[in-house]
Amino acid sequence: MRSQHESQVFSAVIKHSRMEGEFLHEMSSNYLLTTTSLIPDISWENLRIPEILIYGMSIKGFPNLQKETYDNWLSINTQPSLLTPLITNPQITLISHKQSDEIVNDYDYRWSVIYTFTRPGLSVDFSQALIQITAHCPAGPPQYGSLLYLERTSEQWQVKSSYGLYNQ
Repeated sequence: MRSQHESQVFSAVIKHSRMEGEFLHEMSSNYLLTTTSLIPDISWENLRIPEILIYGMSIKGFPNLQKETYDNWLSINTQPSLLTPLITNPQITLISHKQSDEIVNDYDYRWSVIYTFTRPGLSVDFSQALIQITAHCPAGPPQYGSLLYLERTSEQWQVKSSYGLYNQ
């Protein structure tokens, strides 16, 4: 049951992020939320803040984020795992770490974007998900990391909100 929902979450994120024709690491990444990350205070409590003003910018959180969704996201991403069986979108190319290194060093791919995903954390009733996405372009921007909050309505997953982790 979980793998079905994971596949649907990945498809919704790929569609939302307009990743067609780009590259995705075949191994999941670890989450960036550690004591050494750029934003170490992203806890469940802080993510649930409906809206906050920081330096004049309005940042919207995930007020409906259930604690078990956040905890599931943390626990499932303690170890990287192979995403190949879970990604069913033929419009994205899954690549290995070695292939990623080759693309980064190949001048013909300088404007390609290489994405990484964590595995999604899911609520017990499979009504919401939390996933991290990062993007890297060998030539420069776009380079970013975001947490995405998704909700499921009937059988379809939809990105409801995102929280920027970094943007360079």
